[in-house]
Amino acid sequence: MAVAIMQPYFFPYLGYFQLVQAVDHFVFYDDVMFIKKGWINRNRILMQGNEFLFTIPLEKQSQNKTIRESTVSWGKEFPNKFMNQLDSAYKKAPNYTEVRNLVDQVLHRKFESLADLASESVQATWTYLGLEKKFYQSSQLSVSEDLGRAERLIEITKFLGESNYINAVNGQELYEKGFFKENGIDLHFLKPNLIPYLQGTTKEFVNGLSMIDVLMWNKKEDVVQWVENFQLI
Repeated sequence: MAVAIMQPYFFPYLGYFQLVQAVDHFVFYDDVMFIKKGWINRNRILMQGNEFLFTIPLEKQSQNKTIRESTVSWGKEFPNKFMNQLDSAYKKAPNYTEVRNLVDQVLHRKFESLADLASESVQATWTYLGLEKKFYQSSQLSVSEDLGRAERLIEITKFLGESNYINAVNGQELYEKGFFKENGIDLHFLKPNLIPYLQGTTKEFVNGLSMIDVLMWNKKEDVVQWVENFQLI
């Protein structure tokens, strides 16, 4: 039984969902600081064969606010402009209608907090794939925020009654297995495996795009197999 803790991203890439699959409890780290020009409210799709970066607009975007405190700017351009971009990019994709509906249903709820919108995009995708998971938001857990970075991850894992914590592979530079072990937690890192797939008429595979792209072009059963294809180190 294991725990993973990660900032909520809006329709993140496949590797994020592999981290979800690897654990029994997945915690959206929503009460940490928002990072400008990160992947929390941005991602990439393919537009006529070229990478296109989309952004969820925010009200008074600031790195002095937590992700939970960051407010989505709902207006004339969003979400209508974004949905039009998806139409332009994926009109000919085999799963266009159902995946468009998935995205539209998430946006239709018009969450005020970016944390809620991003979290919902992950949970809705998980349900779309026919999978189940226990999801949490760190802001709703009774664990002190006044702890060091590693210490808080350890305490959240213990709070959920587990002794195994899995982090994205880039966390190797931040966290030491020995320190976690001294505190009663086994730490592992997830190395994603991103399987190339046909992206319409694009000749060269573009890696690490939003899950939207993966779902548009591939069968659910194939995506479920890819979600399970990762390595723990």
